[in-house]
This record gives sequence, structure tokens and C-alpha cells, in this order.
Amino acid sequence: MPKPSIILSIIILISKLTAMKRIFFVLFAAWSVMAEQSLPPAPRILAAARAQLPPYPVFMSGSLKEKAPNGFVRKTLKVEMTLDWNAQAPRADYKITDSKAKQVQELKLMLSPDGMNPSFTENGKEASFDPNAEIADSGVTWADLTFAFLWNPNAETVGVERKFGKERYQISIPRPDNRVLQLWVEKDSGRMVQAEERNADGNRIKVIKVVSVKNFDDLWMVKDLDIIQPETGAKASLRIDEVKEVK
Repeated sequence: MPKPSIILSIIILISKLTAMKRIFFVLFAAWSVMAEQSLPPAPRILAAARAQLPPYPVFMSGSLKEKAPNGFVRKTLKVEMTLDWNAQAPRADYKITDSKAKQVQELKLMLSPDGMNPSFTENGKEASFDPNAEIADSGVTWADLTFAFLWNPNAETVGVERKFGKERYQISIPRPDNRVLQLWVEKDSGRMVQAEERNADGNRIKVIKVVSVKNFDDLWMVKDLDIIQPETGAKASLRIDEVKEVK
């Protein structure tokens, strides 16, 4: 039978270990809170992302292709954009042409802390505008195309992670119907590298991914952007072929 002194030593040792675990847990919890508090606010991160947009007015043209899960191209739309993101009141003009359907949609908007101030027409006639509506049933919404979420005042920083050797912030932005848009912005460069939209159940319903970038006259711009719907496998690809400064 063990001596009482040995039993007492074991009890004291267990007590010390338990106390150390409690201290470690408290320190870990405190560190987690401090780490969360040290994350920069989302408006600052989004401002860094907006700083990657063209610093002067530009005209951009390209195509938006809707693809089936097997890669078959269902629809090709012509895309033309005139952007002046660096203006005191950022503004942008979009023209989407569907030659087969003989449909032309034009959107003119100005962005402010209060949101979009849109003017929208279809075939030259004024029409109601919903930023979350799909463009010509392509799977891409106007909110996706305009990157209006970079001005959202309700965004929150929810974390930071390291991927491919680079740290990137994770931003959460509320969307209608209890959906959430999550953005990943590189800490050092300020570039937005990916976005995901999730429904109320937390399931991914859309992924926006930068596929490639290109130098257009000393201006690095997104050349290829994929918008993927994980539930169906459908995909839309935006390809920019021309970027030029508007004098």
C-alpha cells in the first residue's frame, strides 16, 4: 500500500497540473480575444482593395460566357464598361449585349456610403433595377459584376489565414435572404483573391475566383474571372480583352 506521503504528493501534483491547465486555457482565451481585437476593421481592408482598382477612368471590353457543368457554352454576352472608381463619387457605366436575344442592358451608377444610385435601361427603355438579379440569366448578378460589395458599410473582419505562403483577411458581408458574402483580401497587396456566397444554412452557392491577371499598359488588371455555382456545377467566365485609359 502506498505511503500517505506519496499519495499526498500525487494529489498535489494533480492539483498543480489542473491549475496549469486552467491558466493555459485563460491565457489562450485572452490571446484569442486580443488577436480578434487586433484585426483591422473591414472598411480599412476594403479601402485597400479599392485602391487596386484603376486610378484613372478606363474603358474595358470583353465577354461573359455562361457554361454548363460539362463546359458547353450556353450563352456569350458582350461586355463593355467605363469605370471611374477614383472619382470623388465613384461611377461606372455598363453595357451588356446579347446578340442572339437582341437585348441590350445598360447600367449607369454612382456609389456612395448610402449604396448604389442606379439608372437602368433595357433596349433603351427605363426598367426596374435589382442589384441581385442575374444578368441575362447568366448566373452573374449586377452586384457581382460591379464589385459594389467593396463599398458595403456593413462588412466585418472575421479572421485572418495563411494560404500559398500569404496572409489574407476574411471579410463577411451580409446579403439578402440571410445570405453572406465572404471575401479574402491579401494582407500585403490588398488584392481580393476570392469571394464565396453562402446561404442561411452555410452552404456555398457561389464562388468568385480570380483566374488570371494581365498588365494592360502598366496597369495590372483582372483578365479572367470565374463565377461558379457549386451546387449545379454551372460556371460563368468573364474575360477582359481590352483596357484603355479614357482621356
